[in-house]
Amino acid sequence: MKNGARKYFDIEKIHQNYKLVIADFDRINGLIDCKRDTFDSVIAANMLHAYDHINHHLSSPENALLSWQDMLELNIIVHFGIRPESRGKYDGFIKHTEKRFAALFPSLMEWYERHEHREDNPYKIAAGLYVRVLAHPQLFVEGNHRTGSLIISYYLLIKGRDPFVLTPDNAVEFFNLASDVKFKKEDIGSKFKRAIGWHDELARMRAFLEANVQPFTTDVMPH
Repeated sequence: MKNGARKYFDIEKIHQNYKLVIADFDRINGLIDCKRDTFDSVIAANMLHAYDHINHHLSSPENALLSWQDMLELNIIVHFGIRPESRGKYDGFIKHTEKRFAALFPSLMEWYERHEHREDNPYKIAAGLYVRVLAHPQLFVEGNHRTGSLIISYYLLIKGRDPFVLTPDNAVEFFNLASDVKFKKEDIGSKFKRAIGWHDELARMRAFLEANVQPFTTDVMPH
């Protein structure tokens, strides 16, 4: 899918896929290097709400990256869904997230605009976005894995590529690669590591995305 009409996330197809992830998560968690909290129906439902939120932006003729307000909204959705009463209980956490995000967002956009201006390979830019969301210092207080995957999937769609969605088949490799970005480098906080741009992780994430994007899409805007 490199040209043609705008695609949207197929919410029902992703929903059915997430049922498989939930059913298989004990096996997945047993194989990954750093064990994770469960992937359950609540997390899946919030992710589906987030994909639905993105779909409304995909109807725009502009091929621009999500605004800072929309990135922040995605992070709130993956935690608390879309019900106002759920968010009201965690107002302090949300304000803390906003403050952290506001401080770190400009550097993310500086990197993105520089590479987008050069018209770099979309998978390279998607990989760079994900690494810069997840690597220290992380863009959000929590939920960087999920929010990062949503941001890059949106970006790939507006570039005419298929999106990345977590599946039973790609979950182990994805979680292990994400853990390498987040935890495993001894020099994770060094200025040198930040300066060279996480070359190893970027290359691996780029190759992973190219091999694992799938057509979880539809030609019709879901209602």
